[in-house]
Amino acid sequence: MTVDGEMVITGTPGARNWLANLRACSWAVLHLRNPDRDVEVAAAEVTDQAKRCRIAAEAFRLQPWYAEQPYSVEEWVAGAPMVVLTATKNR
Repeated sequence: MTVDGEMVITGTPGARNWLANLRACSWAVLHLRNPDRDVEVAAAEVTDQAKRCRIAAEAFRLQPWYAEQPYSVEEWVAGAPMVVLTATKNR
């Protein structure tokens, strides 16, 4: 999803292997559709509380599934993985 003009990925609160992988190696390749293409990205974990609040609010607004999960917005802000992805030219 896009929040404040940045590409963000998140998930439900808790430990995630994909986050552990991005912490160990902050680059990744996104496989996109429409048009089909691969985009190399650098990942940066979101730690700023105000930004985490904005991301959680936008996730709940854009994806009703998130709001249906058994977590409050506060729990989401405190414990959900949140990462900003920035397109890079090449690693």
